[in-house]
Amino acid sequence: MGQGRILNSGARVFGALVCAVLGLISLGWIIHDLDKADEANHLWWTWAGLPFRATGGIFGSSLLDLVLLLVYAVVGITALRSPAAAGALGAVAAATVAVRLPSLWNLNSDWLQGIPGDLKTRANASAWAQVVLAGLLLAVVAAARRPADLAAAPGQPVSPTDRPPGRPSPGAAVVGALFLGAVGAVIAAWQIYWAQERGWEIYKYLLTGKHTLPTLLSAPGAWVAWAAVALCLAGAAAALARAPLARPLGMVAAALVTATGISEASLYIKLDYVDHLSDLPTVGVLSVLTGFFEAIAGLIALIVLARPGVEEGAAGTGGLGAPRCTAAAMAATTGATTPKGPGATTLREPGAMGTAPGPGATAAVMATAAMAAAATAAATPRRRPPLHRWCPRHPAPRPPRPRRRPHLRRHRAGEVRSGSGAPRRGAGLCRYAAPPRGRQATTAPQTKDGSLRLSPRSATAVRGPA
Repeated sequence: MGQGRILNSGARVFGALVCAVLGLISLGWIIHDLDKADEANHLWWTWAGLPFRATGGIFGSSLLDLVLLLVYAVVGITALRSPAAAGALGAVAAATVAVRLPSLWNLNSDWLQGIPGDLKTRANASAWAQVVLAGLLLAVVAAARRPADLAAAPGQPVSPTDRPPGRPSPGAAVVGALFLGAVGAVIAAWQIYWAQERGWEIYKYLLTGKHTLPTLLSAPGAWVAWAAVALCLAGAAAALARAPLARPLGMVAAALVTATGISEASLYIKLDYVDHLSDLPTVGVLSVLTGFFEAIAGLIALIVLARPGVEEGAAGTGGLGAPRCTAAAMAATTGATTPKGPGATTLREPGAMGTAPGPGATAAVMATAAMAAAATAAATPRRRPPLHRWCPRHPAPRPPRPRRRPHLRRHRAGEVRSGSGAPRRGAGLCRYAAPPRGRQATTAPQTKDGSLRLSPRSATAVRGPA
């Protein structure tokens, strides 16, 4: 799939600022509705599909505002340092455009009557601002990407902003694709069922939002369902291919599905559908089970895809569609030429980078393998030697050698060395001279005049001259 692409620093800062502005817009509407609600839980049940009337009008926010607020906060913080900033910003921008686009025609339609003019104007301005900012963010992400730079100064680690985005691990990719694909298929099946059951004359209102919006900024139910299907299936396909985009796109889709499932499950519990599940028709039972399934499956996919990704250059990243190690790949890495011709042989396809060539390998292939092994060894970071070991690259203060104490030097009997090192006769023995260990002197040394000179460390009795 090529080398991973990352964002430059300017695009990261711009994306974080856009996420902050979008989050503040959603937070402002949530605070406004909490102030207008008689009770705080009335706002939640309105989001879930059991409408309550606000004081002096209608609520403005929807469940999507709460979901997008959390997503904006997470993406805005991680975009400054995460290698997957491009995918995260692109995914959240695409989701914002998808769920805010219906508000552009619904807020300006003739059927939306009885709404205070200032409230409708603010909602219209908020929808346009979010769509324009999200579209601008998509354009910036597409234009400001660059190849990842893995080169770093000697001895310095590669910055997280310069690393390529990580791919999901094989296990996480399979689990995430399974649950995202299952949720997307279930939601799509329900929409097809309701379109056939109610007919196009009624289903088109669920798709466009005409006469069916519980709040000002809420998106039509069928529109949100198909947007979730598109995000889930795209995330599942990216996860199967283990693309770097799989993690951010899958997490955004999983967050949307999880919030929708939790709201539906809470509504079914409040309406006592769970307690009287056996009394419900088949469609009702399946609807209740679908709500809980969406919440659980979305949460599992979110947790699995939130695990740290595997870098492209790391070992063990092979899988379906991963590049295999061949002589041509090693030659491209090391700059050598791949042997060609009828008599040329190549390295064995199955096996790791260090697999030795077969007995029929030519000298050129063996040289290529040796160069590839040398390049791999050079790319492997070396451990810094401990400070007490001295080497030219990591100089450390060498401990001084202990100087030998003067009394440990051995002198011949009757000699005392001068300062220059030349022996001087007749000056007597060194006052610290002592016989070697394990041997005792049988006769005491004598000076020139015949007197005895005893060593202070000798305990042997000596006799004078005859």
